[in-house]
Amino acid sequence: MKKMLLFLGAIALAACAHSPLQIRLQPQVEVAPDTIGAGHTINVRGANKLPGGGLGSLGGIYADSSNVTLANGVETAMADALSEGFAAWSFRPVESGAADVQVVANLTGLSYDSPNKLYTSKVNTSAEVQLQVTIGGATYYGNYSTSGVDRSLVKPDRAEVEARVNGLLSATLQRAFADEKLKSFLRQHL
Repeated sequence: MKKMLLFLGAIALAACAHSPLQIRLQPQVEVAPDTIGAGHTINVRGANKLPGGGLGSLGGIYADSSNVTLANGVETAMADALSEGFAAWSFRPVESGAADVQVVANLTGLSYDSPNKLYTSKVNTSAEVQLQVTIGGATYYGNYSTSGVDRSLVKPDRAEVEARVNGLLSATLQRAFADEKLKSFLRQHL
């Protein structure tokens, strides 16, 4: 009986331990076609302004070793997604800084973190992006954010965490294309 209790205790402890996860960011946006940028070039850059080196922890007894980190450059991932969105608005994305419109997407927040360090049942998620759009001497700043709570009885695997974080970042970037003030700014200054 004693051996059985020790065995069950070892299984319970192992279930609470999580390994570190590295996830790939590939946000996507779906933008309805428009002619806002017809005949104009656009240069989009991403910037990683995240504090610290990771997104958070999956929790568990060994919470310090169950961190979620990025496996690729968020700068390029965000720039690619936004470039596709602006292309749907008839802008022509270019690499040079001499474009008619300059866009910088600052990722100021991205987290996937369990507040409970004993087990994973709840994970707080959030994403925050500041968009800086410059045309000539005029600049528009848009702040977009998305947050939520994931609940599960078992530890999420890498694919689940990756899908959730990508969905979160995609929803945040999508908010920029729904921003009527941004559309008005572009129409007014082009």
